[in-house]
This record gives sequence, C-alpha cells and structure tokens, in this order.
Amino acid sequence: MEIRYQTALVVPPPYAHFFTITLRTRSEKGLPVDLTMTYTDREELEEDEIVGEGFTGDDDYEWSGYLPAAWQQPIENLIQKTQLKPFKEEELPENQDYFQVEIDKKGAGKQAGSPLHRAEWQFLSQELIQAVYEVSGKEKPFEATYLDIASGNRTEASLRASFGRREVRLDTRQNQQTHSVTLPWKEVRSIMETIYGVDYNPEGALVNPPRKPGRYLNLGTPEWFDLSTAVLGDEGAVRKLHQVLTRLVLPH
Repeated sequence: MEIRYQTALVVPPPYAHFFTITLRTRSEKGLPVDLTMTYTDREELEEDEIVGEGFTGDDDYEWSGYLPAAWQQPIENLIQKTQLKPFKEEELPENQDYFQVEIDKKGAGKQAGSPLHRAEWQFLSQELIQAVYEVSGKEKPFEATYLDIASGNRTEASLRASFGRREVRLDTRQNQQTHSVTLPWKEVRSIMETIYGVDYNPEGALVNPPRKPGRYLNLGTPEWFDLSTAVLGDEGAVRKLHQVLTRLVLPH
C-alpha cells in the first residue's frame, strides 16, 4: 500500500510539502513502513522566517522501519471498505491538495486513485506519520496534564497517547489516590482537536508546577497554562476545552 500527498499549489513555504508512506506485508518484526517527508520552495525564505513559523532549517525526513502489530488491523479494515476514484493530477485546481492511495485489495488486485473516505485516509496518514516520528525517536508520545487546585484539594489527570502502540493511558490522582485506565483509541482525535483548537499565550505561562488555586494545563513541556488567563480562542472552543478537561477527572 502507498499513500502520496502534496499540499495545494497555493500553499506557500514553509508550509508547502509532500510525503509518501509505503506499507508492506507484515513480518515478525511488525509492520514495515517507509516514510519520506519533503518541504518545498524554502530557498526563497530566510532561516529566521522559517523558524518564526514554528519550523526548523531542515524539516525533511526519511525513515524505514517497523511499526507495532497494533497498526495492522485498522489499516486492513480501512482498505476493505475503501473505494477509489481515478483523477488526473493536471486537472486539480490550484487550491486542492494532491492525495492518492494505491492499495492491493483482496480479489480485486492493485488499485490507485482518490479514496471516497478521504477524511479517514488523511487522518490515518497523520497518525502514521506521528507513529513513525515516535518510534524513530524524532518526537515523544503526546502528553497532557490537567491540574485543578481548589479549597486545599488537588486533582490531576495525566493523559499519554502513544501513536506507535495506538494506546491511550489516563492516570488520575485525587486525595493521594491514583487510578489508571486505558481509553479507546478513537477518543484521541477529538481530545487533541479540542486541546489544539485554541491558542496558548506563552507570556502568561508558569515555568514551575502551580501551587495556587486554579485550573491549569501542561502539554509535555515545562510550561503550565492557567486556563483562566493563558488560553486564547473563541468562546465556544474555550468552553469545549474546559468541558473535555473536566471529563478527564471523572470516573472512567
């Protein structure tokens, strides 16, 4: 199976990029994966412009290795329900991404085209890229810790999502008691979309674990964000963030 993607022609650098993900037959070592990620047209930018947008001077990446077997079944399930429609690259509008999947479907042989379930395939692609970054050591698993301090009580919920293992673990601590549970993997998408659906003001962040009453969020870095002052976004997105974080500390 192969997934090929390229941002639309109207996407400027340093965001413009393309990637190819190749998956081969599973072996005893796991699921063989090849990833090539290439950013384009950056020669027209100064390095400080690229860094200022949250990138580095060299974000291109290539990796070949194995992902855990937990990836095999979700991919097979998506392949079996996928229908592909042919398209011509030269006919794509300038504002449309290039996205093509080539699969070897049982009983139908090799097929290539744009999947009708495009959103699912694009999300799977991002999950695969994140899994590769994690397994290769380029990035750490996703981590978020929610802290609620009120009237002498301290409630903490720590979420850790491993894309490599497709596993989500939630640890809650309250009144010196700890409870751990594994959440369904399907919850990762909505939780992360909510957390990153707002902006966080770095100037209002705390560099040490909070002690004063309040509600705080940590995203795996030294900074703690006070949810009452350091979260920026429209009212609906901020309210949804509060709701999601509050649910994390409820019994599961």
